[in-house]
Amino acid sequence: MTSSDPRGDRTAAMLLPGSNPAIASHLRILHDGGAEDAADARPDPAVPPTDWLLTAASRHTSTRTLIRDLTALLCDRGMPLLRVTCFVRTLHPQASGTSVVWMRDRPDPRAVRVLRGMEDTPAFQASPLPLIFQGAAAIRRRLDVPEQTLDFPVLADLRELGATDYVAMPLAFSDGMINFITWSTDRPGGFSTEELTVLWELLPALSLRVEVIERRELTAQLLEVYLGRQTGRRVLAGAIARGETASIRAAVWYSDIKDFTVLSDRLPRQELIDLLNGYFEASVQAVEERGGEILKFLGDGMLAIFPAEGSDILDRASADREACHHAMAAARDTVKLVRALNQRRLRQDKPAVDFGIALHLGEVGYGNIGGLERLDFTVIGPAVNLASRIERLTRSLGVRVLASADFAETAGETLTPMGRHPVKGLPHPVEVFAPSDLL
Repeated sequence: MTSSDPRGDRTAAMLLPGSNPAIASHLRILHDGGAEDAADARPDPAVPPTDWLLTAASRHTSTRTLIRDLTALLCDRGMPLLRVTCFVRTLHPQASGTSVVWMRDRPDPRAVRVLRGMEDTPAFQASPLPLIFQGAAAIRRRLDVPEQTLDFPVLADLRELGATDYVAMPLAFSDGMINFITWSTDRPGGFSTEELTVLWELLPALSLRVEVIERRELTAQLLEVYLGRQTGRRVLAGAIARGETASIRAAVWYSDIKDFTVLSDRLPRQELIDLLNGYFEASVQAVEERGGEILKFLGDGMLAIFPAEGSDILDRASADREACHHAMAAARDTVKLVRALNQRRLRQDKPAVDFGIALHLGEVGYGNIGGLERLDFTVIGPAVNLASRIERLTRSLGVRVLASADFAETAGETLTPMGRHPVKGLPHPVEVFAPSDLL
């Protein structure tokens, strides 16, 4: 983890139990703060925090900016805040939650994703979080009282920063999920009773506002994870009617693992799943980094597109060439990444992964297809069918990447002719090409 702030690792580590560097591998910075959004007006200090949360705060679409403006409002109303953290659990294949950290000398907060596995670490277990998650109404520790036991590592870090008081409070969502927020001050004597009352009384409104934001974000995240970035955005924007499709031009990618049936009969289930995950991790990374959109996994196969967007004939030619260029680059990247994967697998005495990739350029129907209550957002059409047929030729021709004649003509590089071959479902043989550096 890197940051231009020399305190970056320490601040990130203080999200949970303290400055233990062992937890750094479980954290990923989503937003490093650094510069406030100039377009956002500072909340009116005359407005009570609860009223603001129920009204003007509705414009916020991220917990990070909500905490930024809430702390600004509280500080303008005289609340002596030093540090505020907000942790919200999430449904995500890689993360157990997200933390937002606000510091008085860094008023644009940092957002950090907490990866799965954090909750199993000794550092997490030594933090106040388990107690909050188990139902504690609140946790308070006075840090300027000599006899106060510093029973959580984060307290020693806060005392070193000059903190005099620390309070952790639960943020309860409507479904019973417990999240938390912590408040720290460095004012002598800590928080007053009146200030603690203000913080306590704003919890219901704050929980409601954070839940609305996080549920919206969760919906977007899950759609992106399961449908892909562009497709997820289309669905979230309302493209959900069955039969609603659009004709788009794209480079079509279809890939498959060779001899997967043999592997699935020979390998234990978990080893087979590990093989699939390793292969898909490499190919998905390659496709997405080159601007492609993964549309679906079909057992051991993968369907993706690289949209070619051009408004006129000249733009279209350029867009077609760019889409083909990105698709071919992703294919080369996949070969390199899977080669590295296979080296690791062979060292572990595991079978290598062999695969085929087919590339084609054409028009596809992009949209919703399925039953009344179960739809699939995908692409259909002759271009998709041809790509899947060409992929099967990679086995008989002994290559990993094959392209159609339409793709080869547009790709902007010289590809090696591999002859004309009959394919299932088409009356005439198709001409295919391969990149010479991958033969």
